[in-house]
Amino acid sequence: MWGILLFAVMTVAQVEKLLEQGRNLSANPLQRLEQRLKSNPDDAAARIQLLAWYTENASTAGEATAKAARVDHILWFLENDAKNPVLTHASGVGKLNCETKPTSRDEERACELQGRARK
Repeated sequence: MWGILLFAVMTVAQVEKLLEQGRNLSANPLQRLEQRLKSNPDDAAARIQLLAWYTENASTAGEATAKAARVDHILWFLENDAKNPVLTHASGVGKLNCETKPTSRDEERACELQGRARK
């Protein structure tokens, strides 16, 4: 009758809890989240936790790997859940630095969408 709701509205408090959980992930839970996301790409909670981990642990993951993962998750939010509070969170975890030249087409697209969202 009303259709299927793809995304539940997430509160800032929920985002903050997921960010905290993501920052503190160890290897096994990190791998489980990555696998969970492969089977359910629309899992916003998993994306937020992974975004937090890759932001906090860029040197552990490798700078290029972490950047690509962040771009992937931010682009997904911009294209699929643009009102999610992670994109405007005070920590900046959901924002890309678009002042430098993008290094991939996904980053270019994410910066374009991020710029539109600010207007």
